[in-house]
Amino acid sequence: MLELNFFGAAQACYADRPLAGFPNQQAHLLLCYLLLNRDRSHHRERLATVFWSEYPTQVSLKYLRNSIWRARKILKSVGAPADEYLAIDNGSVSFRCSSRYWLDVEVFEERVTSYQGRSGHNLTPEQATHLEEATELYVGDLLEGVYEDWCLYDRERLNLLYLNALGKLMDFHEINTTYEQGLACGERILNYDETREKVHRQMMRLYWLQGNRDAALAQYKQCTQILRENLDILPMEETTHLYQQMLHNQFQPASRLGYRESPPPFTVNPDESTQMLVEYTLHKIHTLRATIDEASAELHHIEHFIKETMLNHQSL
Repeated sequence: MLELNFFGAAQACYADRPLAGFPNQQAHLLLCYLLLNRDRSHHRERLATVFWSEYPTQVSLKYLRNSIWRARKILKSVGAPADEYLAIDNGSVSFRCSSRYWLDVEVFEERVTSYQGRSGHNLTPEQATHLEEATELYVGDLLEGVYEDWCLYDRERLNLLYLNALGKLMDFHEINTTYEQGLACGERILNYDETREKVHRQMMRLYWLQGNRDAALAQYKQCTQILRENLDILPMEETTHLYQQMLHNQFQPASRLGYRESPPPFTVNPDESTQMLVEYTLHKIHTLRATIDEASAELHHIEHFIKETMLNHQSL
């Protein structure tokens, strides 16, 4: 069976025989693309444009034919029947999903998306375990070291699914009083994006519910420092209010099962994946604005320095 791991440092093997150099050759990347888009057939001209858009059509098609030939040769070199995995004709190319293979991305996606319509508070212990097993497959970003445009899109999409799954698990562990596991999920989220203020706030609650007041207060200070250094902003009023309550020992969780934040003021409940993308986009816009403001301030400083230098030069 063909086994492929696309998360982190990618690896591929057939019957325990590794595909040498995977995924650094162009033929390997073609195979990766076909697997990530295994739900459809790909017209040759379209596929050639994806990989060699800077070349004329006839040249890009020639490169595609060469990569297909090399992909077949690579599979055969480890004993894999190329025709079992690749469907090739004069007009299109595709990966045969009916073949015997295992792909970590496929398993991850199927498990995570099966709970997209269910909140973390409503997960059963069995479902939470299932979701946790899915997140364990995510040992790093998709195809680390590959920077093709088609890869970057899927990398962002899968990372969002991963972070959203960890957020569900945080909610599950909070309401089920397994605070240590919830904190571990929070740390994993912040390892990817330390500016997620909502996660810092939830970790404050988890530390408090765990009985660790000092850690809860320290989490706020860490959040404040990160937001100041990365985005040049202060924490939200909601976060500061929670800190003040904890500082003065006035915070009272809603119940033994944990404190839930008020739902966002939506008049309708958007699809979860859409809401996730909206939140991510708003976060990116916020970060971009902070970067632009910082660059503008630096530019102003440089202009002032140039003017001062010119004036000093003229006075000599």
